[in-house]
Amino acid sequence: MDFIKLIEAQFCTFDPDYIARQQHYAAKLEPLQEKLIAAQKTGNSMAASDQQMIECKWLLQYTADWQTLDSKLDAFARSLANPDQAWAEKQVASDGSWGPCYDQWFLKVDAMIDAVNTLADEGQAPEYPFDFLAPISTPAKMTAWLEGQKTSRIFSDGLDRRDALGAVTAALSQMCFKSEIRDYFKASVKGFDLTDEYIDAYKSWLDDWQDSQSGYWGGWFDTRDQGVLKSNDLSLTFHNISYQHGKVDLWTQIFNTTLAIRDDAYPFGWKHNGDFNNHNNYDVTKIFDLGWDQVDTATQNAASKDIGLVLHWCLTKSMTPDGGFIDDPTFYNSVGAAYYYGVSFLDQAGYFGTTAPFWIDRPFPDGPALCCKIQKKIKSEGLDDDEAKAALEKLVDACGNCA
Repeated sequence: MDFIKLIEAQFCTFDPDYIARQQHYAAKLEPLQEKLIAAQKTGNSMAASDQQMIECKWLLQYTADWQTLDSKLDAFARSLANPDQAWAEKQVASDGSWGPCYDQWFLKVDAMIDAVNTLADEGQAPEYPFDFLAPISTPAKMTAWLEGQKTSRIFSDGLDRRDALGAVTAALSQMCFKSEIRDYFKASVKGFDLTDEYIDAYKSWLDDWQDSQSGYWGGWFDTRDQGVLKSNDLSLTFHNISYQHGKVDLWTQIFNTTLAIRDDAYPFGWKHNGDFNNHNNYDVTKIFDLGWDQVDTATQNAASKDIGLVLHWCLTKSMTPDGGFIDDPTFYNSVGAAYYYGVSFLDQAGYFGTTAPFWIDRPFPDGPALCCKIQKKIKSEGLDDDEAKAALEKLVDACGNCA
């Protein structure tokens, strides 16, 4: 099933002018995003504008709500005039959320889990209670919310729920399965009670959501004429496997599906705009790593061949000779993100190490030098957003500080 075509057809059923209108608003968004990227390259994260842009992209890609998108684009354009945006990075006193420029609740959840990771690393408690998590504050509320988002009915309401489902499950999986985040919630967060009962209920819901044939997780789509169809979503599957540290079932099915969707379009495959992408390369490689010992030699060999393929692409197509990563504004939300996922993929593939990685029988002699080259490039570009900083930390962990 081609879910990209299915989703587009569903939107066209809801709004016969969908394609023309989406193209119109995409053309309005592009120059604003270019202005934001130019500002971010000066070292300013432009947090408020970044939030406006992320929500505009969501409205464009996952809804047919043109009126709201039009209004949000205007707000995005106005925000670019003010470079003083540090206030948008802080926790909101009224409800304990992050992302004050977001209107969508799930985007605030996404911003929260990023902030919590930073606070946990720094050993700091949040200033305000997490009252904004009320929609998922109990096991019953949480499972009801997830069930309500699992199946999209685009033909009737013009809304693809996949992104909201992915953001909230990624946050919940970190809260429930990432030990340092779970402990942080239990010890430091007020306004949300992360009990063992809550964690068990979430784990049970996740297990029920996994598809028995593909081994994958993904959004479901009510097609009215064909019934409910279940997608194989690379990103959602990666988060469910990664945050559970590979403690999932159906590994043979997971490998077979991952290999089969290599040339399909994201999020139902590895490719974006017809080519590979370091974000997806990282996801795939970590999935293979976590399940490597659960599959037979023939399956390992097939996976090894494909890791080699995307590694060659990363080194020859996604990078500049001076150690930079080429940004793709149609996929990444910041320049720092392009660096973070490029570095994360190379690190996950074992390219920077001095010993053989899991998928091949030799190390890569050029890896440590490239590690240092990327470090110097990040510093020379003055990139200091959270993702660029995270990329630099991974590089220092891999090959030391090359300053």
